Amino acid sequence: MSTIVVKPVQIIGTCPAGLTLEDGFRIEGMRLVNDGGSTICFLALGQLPIGQGVWQLQSGERFFSHVSCPGCTSELAQENRVVFLLSHEDKWTLSQRISEYLRLCKLHAEPEAARRLNEQAIRHQEWGEYAEAAQRMEAALEAFKQASG
Repeated sequence: MSTIVVKPVQIIGTCPAGLTLEDGFRIEGMRLVNDGGSTICFLALGQLPIGQGVWQLQSGERFFSHVSCPGCTSELAQENRVVFLLSHEDKWTLSQRISEYLRLCKLHAEPEAARRLNEQAIRHQEWGEYAEAAQRMEAALEAFKQASG
Protein backbone atom coordinates (compact mmCIF):
# COMPACT_ATOMS: atom_id res chain seq x y z
CA MET A 1 0.00 0.00 0.00
CA SER A 2 1.11 3.52 -0.75
CA THR A 3 1.76 5.94 2.08
CA ILE A 4 -0.66 8.85 1.81
CA VAL A 5 0.40 12.35 2.86
CA VAL A 6 -2.33 14.58 4.33
CA LYS A 7 -1.49 18.29 4.60
CA PRO A 8 -3.42 21.55 4.73
CA VAL A 9 -3.04 23.51 1.47
CA GLN A 10 -5.39 26.37 2.30
CA ILE A 11 -6.63 27.80 5.57
CA ILE A 12 -9.59 30.13 5.29
CA GLY A 13 -9.75 32.32 8.39
CA THR A 14 -8.00 30.47 11.18
CA CYS A 15 -8.10 26.84 12.24
CA PRO A 16 -9.53 26.54 15.76
CA ALA A 17 -7.40 23.40 16.26
CA GLY A 18 -4.29 25.43 15.40
CA LEU A 19 -3.33 23.68 12.14
CA THR A 20 -0.91 25.58 9.90
CA LEU A 21 0.24 24.99 6.33
CA GLU A 22 3.39 23.38 7.76
CA ASP A 23 1.46 20.67 9.62
CA GLY A 24 0.84 17.26 8.15
CA PHE A 25 -0.01 13.64 8.69
CA ARG A 26 0.50 10.34 6.90
CA ILE A 27 -1.82 7.40 6.42
CA GLU A 28 0.24 4.23 6.56
CA GLY A 29 -1.92 1.18 6.09
CA MET A 30 -4.60 1.52 8.75
CA ARG A 31 -2.80 4.12 10.90
CA LEU A 32 -2.91 7.91 10.93
CA VAL A 33 0.67 8.92 11.75
CA ASN A 34 1.57 12.33 13.13
CA ASP A 35 5.32 12.79 13.42
CA GLY A 36 5.20 16.52 14.08
CA GLY A 37 2.83 16.59 17.03
CA SER A 38 0.16 18.56 15.13
CA THR A 39 -3.43 18.41 16.27
CA ILE A 40 -6.44 17.74 14.08
CA CYS A 41 -9.97 18.39 15.27
CA PHE A 42 -12.62 15.69 15.05
CA LEU A 43 -14.60 17.72 12.45
CA ALA A 44 -11.62 17.74 10.07
CA LEU A 45 -10.74 14.13 10.83
CA GLY A 46 -14.31 13.14 10.06
CA GLN A 47 -13.97 14.64 6.56
CA LEU A 48 -10.97 12.53 5.55
CA PRO A 49 -12.23 10.02 3.00
CA ILE A 50 -11.85 7.08 5.34
CA GLY A 51 -12.72 3.77 3.74
CA GLN A 52 -13.38 3.95 0.01
CA GLY A 53 -11.52 7.22 -0.60
CA VAL A 54 -8.33 6.15 1.17
CA TRP A 55 -8.55 2.73 -0.46
CA GLN A 56 -8.70 4.40 -3.90
CA LEU A 57 -5.55 6.33 -3.04
CA GLN A 58 -3.71 3.39 -1.50
CA SER A 59 -4.61 1.03 -4.34
CA GLY A 60 -3.35 3.45 -6.98
CA GLU A 61 -6.76 4.07 -8.51
CA ARG A 62 -6.12 7.75 -7.73
CA PHE A 63 -2.99 9.51 -6.54
CA PHE A 64 -4.41 12.70 -5.02
CA SER A 65 -7.59 14.16 -3.60
CA HIS A 66 -8.82 17.29 -1.84
CA VAL A 67 -11.07 17.40 1.18
CA SER A 68 -12.27 20.26 3.32
CA CYS A 69 -13.40 20.32 6.90
CA PRO A 70 -16.99 21.60 7.18
CA GLY A 71 -15.87 24.91 8.65
CA CYS A 72 -16.44 26.41 12.04
CA THR A 73 -18.89 29.26 11.54
CA SER A 74 -21.81 28.78 13.92
CA GLU A 75 -20.76 31.35 16.51
CA LEU A 76 -17.80 33.00 14.84
CA ALA A 77 -17.60 36.28 12.95
CA GLN A 78 -15.78 34.71 10.00
CA GLU A 79 -15.53 31.39 8.21
CA ASN A 80 -12.79 29.13 9.52
CA ARG A 81 -12.04 26.15 7.28
CA VAL A 82 -9.08 24.01 6.25
CA VAL A 83 -8.64 22.44 2.81
CA PHE A 84 -6.47 19.30 2.87
CA LEU A 85 -4.55 17.65 0.06
CA LEU A 86 -4.17 13.87 0.21
CA SER A 87 -1.50 12.39 -2.05
CA HIS A 88 0.78 9.46 -2.59
CA GLU A 89 4.01 10.32 -0.83
CA ASP A 90 6.09 9.75 -3.98
CA LYS A 91 3.84 12.06 -6.04
CA TRP A 92 3.57 14.86 -3.49
CA THR A 93 5.31 17.52 -5.62
CA LEU A 94 3.05 16.86 -8.61
CA SER A 95 -0.04 16.82 -6.39
CA GLN A 96 0.91 20.16 -4.80
CA ARG A 97 1.35 21.75 -8.22
CA ILE A 98 -1.99 20.40 -9.45
CA SER A 99 -3.64 21.69 -6.27
CA GLU A 100 -2.19 25.16 -6.75
CA TYR A 101 -3.21 25.16 -10.42
CA LEU A 102 -6.79 24.23 -9.54
CA ARG A 103 -6.88 26.99 -6.91
CA LEU A 104 -5.69 29.55 -9.48
CA CYS A 105 -8.34 28.34 -11.96
CA LYS A 106 -11.02 29.17 -9.38
CA LEU A 107 -9.66 32.70 -8.99
CA HIS A 108 -8.71 33.64 -12.57
CA ALA A 109 -9.42 32.74 -16.18
CA GLU A 110 -7.12 29.94 -17.35
CA PRO A 111 -4.52 31.35 -19.79
CA GLU A 112 -4.12 29.44 -23.06
CA ALA A 113 -0.39 28.77 -22.52
CA ALA A 114 -1.08 27.36 -19.07
CA ARG A 115 -3.94 25.21 -20.38
CA ARG A 116 -1.68 23.66 -23.06
CA LEU A 117 1.02 22.87 -20.47
CA ASN A 118 -1.62 21.39 -18.16
CA GLU A 119 -2.81 19.13 -20.99
CA GLN A 120 0.78 17.99 -21.56
CA ALA A 121 1.10 17.24 -17.84
CA ILE A 122 -2.07 15.14 -17.94
CA ARG A 123 -0.67 13.10 -20.85
CA HIS A 124 2.55 12.48 -18.91
CA GLN A 125 0.48 11.37 -15.90
CA GLU A 126 -1.43 8.94 -18.11
CA TRP A 127 1.88 7.51 -19.31
CA GLY A 128 3.13 7.14 -15.72
CA GLU A 129 5.78 9.85 -16.21
CA TYR A 130 5.11 11.75 -12.98
CA ALA A 131 8.38 13.71 -12.81
CA GLU A 132 7.78 15.04 -16.33
CA ALA A 133 4.18 15.84 -15.40
CA ALA A 134 5.41 17.81 -12.37
CA GLN A 135 7.77 19.80 -14.61
CA ARG A 136 4.92 20.65 -17.01
CA MET A 137 2.70 21.67 -14.08
CA GLU A 138 5.46 23.92 -12.75
CA ALA A 139 5.70 25.57 -16.18
CA ALA A 140 1.88 25.87 -16.31
CA LEU A 141 1.90 27.61 -12.92
CA GLU A 142 4.55 30.04 -14.13
CA ALA A 143 2.54 30.78 -17.28
CA PHE A 144 -0.56 31.27 -15.15
CA LYS A 145 1.19 33.65 -12.77
CA GLN A 146 2.74 35.66 -15.61
CA ALA A 147 -0.63 36.06 -17.33
CA SER A 148 -2.34 37.00 -14.06
CA GLY A 149 0.25 39.61 -13.26
